[in-house]
Parts: sequence; C-alpha cells; structure tokens
Amino acid sequence: MKGIEQFGDLLAMGIGMFGALIKGLKNKLTGTTVILGMLIAGILTFSVTGVIELFYQDLSPKIVILISFCVGWIANEITEKLDLLVGDVYGIFIDWLKNKFKNKK
Repeated sequence: MKGIEQFGDLLAMGIGMFGALIKGLKNKLTGTTVILGMLIAGILTFSVTGVIELFYQDLSPKIVILISFCVGWIANEITEKLDLLVGDVYGIFIDWLKNKFKNKK
C-alpha cells in the first residue's frame, strides 16, 4: 500500500487499541474498564512504536503491527489489575473511615 508509511503510527495505535478491546471483551470486563484500557493501550502503543522506530528504522510494518497488538493486549491486563487494586484500596479506605468515626462516638 502506497502512502501507508505516513499513517504507520496511527495504524499501530489503532491496532494496539484493538488488541485491548479484544482482551477486554474476552474477559467480559465492564465498559468503563475496556474504554480506559483502550485509551492506555493507544498511548502506550504510540510511545513504544516511537521508541522501536528510533532504533530500528527499517523494521517491517508487520512486526510493528504485531508489537502494537501485543502492547494493547498487555496494557489491558495492566489496566484490569490496576482497576482491581484501586477498588480494593478504596474499599479498605472506606472501612477504615467507618471504623474511625464509629470509635469516636
């Protein structure tokens, strides 16, 4: 395809976001978590492909697409784990506050 080199970074970002979407749908995550995972995957993919292309200028577009998909997949996994961590920390904090106010009475 002629001219696709100009849109390579955007294509890689889209593929990374698609990887995150597929992973989110596979794990039956909530819509918010899937969207957040896709946004994070897009940013990470854009950054990673920039670094890869900095060191390997004549890398095959197929390899870049494969790397982008993998980055999106992994970014969704990270987002899912962070979502669970934030939920747990929030629950612990709320319980701590409830106990703190209960003990003052």
